[in-house]
Amino acid sequence: MHKQLKLIKPGTRRQLICFHFAGGNAEYFMPWRDHIDDHTAVYAVQLAGRGHRLSEKLKTCLHQYADEVVQSLSFLPHRPTFFFGHSMGAALAFETAIRWEQQGRKLSHFFASGRIPPHKSRGTDYHRQSDDALVNKILGLGGTSEVVFDNPALRNLMLPIIRADFEAIEKYQRDSLPTLSCPLSALLGEGDTEVTESEIQEWSLATTGEFDFQRFSGGHFYLNKLCPTLFDHLKNKMS
Repeated sequence: MHKQLKLIKPGTRRQLICFHFAGGNAEYFMPWRDHIDDHTAVYAVQLAGRGHRLSEKLKTCLHQYADEVVQSLSFLPHRPTFFFGHSMGAALAFETAIRWEQQGRKLSHFFASGRIPPHKSRGTDYHRQSDDALVNKILGLGGTSEVVFDNPALRNLMLPIIRADFEAIEKYQRDSLPTLSCPLSALLGEGDTEVTESEIQEWSLATTGEFDFQRFSGGHFYLNKLCPTLFDHLKNKMS
């Protein structure tokens, strides 16, 4: 297995590639093993500086990450392939998908979760702010327990990762929007304060394929709940 990919579960008919959020890692998707059918192989992208790549230097450029990820995906078998990205992961998944299709590979479906479309930017600079401000931002998203930052060792481990990821996503913007050719689903937690419904529906501009929009119960990290409706939607689109 290539170092940039972690096998979450094996499968022989199709493959789902998952891209984590800022400050996350491939291990986040381990619980998905129990919710995805046995015919679907699930891989999670593992970026530098975390998990089994903890000793590697963090990067702050989403395009550089995408170049590396698509190279690692070239080793995967030719079978129906699906991308799922949440928050920062949706932007990275999109850049990887563009490169994937440019290489002549077919993408069966793209799932963009909890993220504004690539042609939009927030203009924020949390990566330049104090540690406390960055921690407050992360806690405000609702996906991380305060216990992580109350522990000095965990805090010192996580903050450089979070800061680097925030720099990567805050510096990311596309003046022109290339389009995918595959179907695309935009997914949003009903209580998400990071993305509006009208904004996420603009993901429709990122593909010439079919587009659909789905809401789920919860906030920005609605997928933490492993809600059956999310996996039902994935199953429906991958069948």
